[in-house]
Amino acid sequence: MASGSRDYSSEQEWVLAKQGLKLLINNKAKEAEALFLQYPESLIMFSGYSYVVFMDALMSFEEDKLAKAIKTLKEVERRCNNRGWFKFVKTKMFGSSEVEPSLTESLETQIILADSQVCLAILVFLQQDISGYLKAGWVLRKAWKVYQSTYTDILNLYNKQIGPLNLPDPTSICSSSDNVVNIEKEILAAPDELTDIRTSSSGKIQDKQLNKKVIIRLMNAVAFGYGLFQLGVSLLPPTLLRLTSFLGLSGNRMHGLACLMYSRLGIDMRAPLSTLSLLWYHCIVRPFYAFDGTNVAAGSQISEQLIRETSGEFGESALFLFFKGRVCRLKSNIPAALNAFQAAVNNSTQREIKLLSLHEVGWCYLIQLDFENAESNFAYLSSSSRWSRPFYCYITCICKGSRDGFGEYSDLEELIVSIKASSKVNQLDEFLIKRTDCFPKSDDVATFPNRFWRLFVYEMLYLWNALASCTKENIARIIADCELDSPSDEPMKGISKLIQGACLLILGETLEASTFLRRCIESRSEISAKIHAKDAHVLAFAKYELGSLLIATPETKDEGRKLLQQTTQIKDYDFEDRLTVRVSSMLRHG
Repeated sequence: MASGSRDYSSEQEWVLAKQGLKLLINNKAKEAEALFLQYPESLIMFSGYSYVVFMDALMSFEEDKLAKAIKTLKEVERRCNNRGWFKFVKTKMFGSSEVEPSLTESLETQIILADSQVCLAILVFLQQDISGYLKAGWVLRKAWKVYQSTYTDILNLYNKQIGPLNLPDPTSICSSSDNVVNIEKEILAAPDELTDIRTSSSGKIQDKQLNKKVIIRLMNAVAFGYGLFQLGVSLLPPTLLRLTSFLGLSGNRMHGLACLMYSRLGIDMRAPLSTLSLLWYHCIVRPFYAFDGTNVAAGSQISEQLIRETSGEFGESALFLFFKGRVCRLKSNIPAALNAFQAAVNNSTQREIKLLSLHEVGWCYLIQLDFENAESNFAYLSSSSRWSRPFYCYITCICKGSRDGFGEYSDLEELIVSIKASSKVNQLDEFLIKRTDCFPKSDDVATFPNRFWRLFVYEMLYLWNALASCTKENIARIIADCELDSPSDEPMKGISKLIQGACLLILGETLEASTFLRRCIESRSEISAKIHAKDAHVLAFAKYELGSLLIATPETKDEGRKLLQQTTQIKDYDFEDRLTVRVSSMLRHG
């Protein structure tokens, strides 16, 4: 039986690790790294260090930082395997002079192992090549098996020793399973108690003594990774369902969110990471995938409460200020959003968070249709960012054209070269290249009206689901700009009608919206189906918008469903994966 001192030591380590993650989130990355590296032999502290390098790599996307993070996460995995269940079973079978790991250490190791594998898979996925996808898929499968086993083991301990675990309602922050929280608080405030745990000698859980407080913390800990995994898999496009099914992965979005809502209230070091994950979902993923249609502010109430309840600990954190700005932006309070993003820039000690906040500042200017300030902001980012330079050059270009900024073709040509300069061609790069193919090809660039360029801006606002954050006055301005004097004013066939339809939906003028969307679909019918159009997304999104409108009414439900099904037959267009997630959800629930 492991001694109580070893469990006590382990408990002290997670307290230190929690302090380290708080330092990281509170703009003190160097101090956090120094604290974690003071204890190089501690697996818990080294796993905390891996979060530091992982987040740094994820935000910077620099090759050396990615390599460092991957190396660190593999080292975490190696250490876990050296002291995990495999070694425990091997010791039981063949004997060993080494001291057995305590039950706390064994379960903690499994959680750390699965967490590190998920982080590793994310970084490998981001390399965006076929071999990377296969490697990441295999790593995710390993992580999922560990999560399933460990989550079940800890949940069984929790149910037996503490009581049923009723997870919070993921749709409401006010009903965050108060009974469970109160029970846990009572146990955590009481004197320590030891609980006898007995199972078979097959190697799973041997005769050990485990404190109820430890069970609570381990439940808090495993709920983070398990919930984030469930949420992440649920967001994968239907085109990957065959792969996820083959790998034995499954994801339930609501269950994943419920796990994160529970974990955020816990005492484990991962609690603030759970809060950040929830903010990421409600402030970025939810509006990006348009799960709530044009109601982009649907997750703002939950997000505001999350930020409010952590303001004492993280009120000056650049990351939390960033999400505060996102909430303000989603609620169309652009001045408040700009203040929050500027505060994030001022408070951050990490270059990447500063650039991320400046990225949002640029989007605020786009939402305000302030083309001049948007151009200036994105031009700065294009010269400062190491991984989004072509994207920022593209936005700079269309903002410049939107304010009649092109005097000569050479000005445009220089930007086109920068847009096409990416060494790796991913989906976003393909999107940008297709757009440059629509640009003026000769010295008559000055004859193209600013309306031509503004349609590119409005298309971006639409595709990034940011139109709904515009004021009613600016929505009216966009609709007016989409009234063409000549077909040549339109860079892509039907794009103006799609944007007008989307704007009218935001204003609640559904009859007019359906008229414009039908016109868009009709205009695209002139394009031969045998020829794959580079702008095929216009038809796909128009059918989706009209279909989602019609399916909501009993009289037109069948037509709406038919349009949505037709959308699934269109292939290889911009943002196909994102739209198929929305269409699949609409067909499933409509």
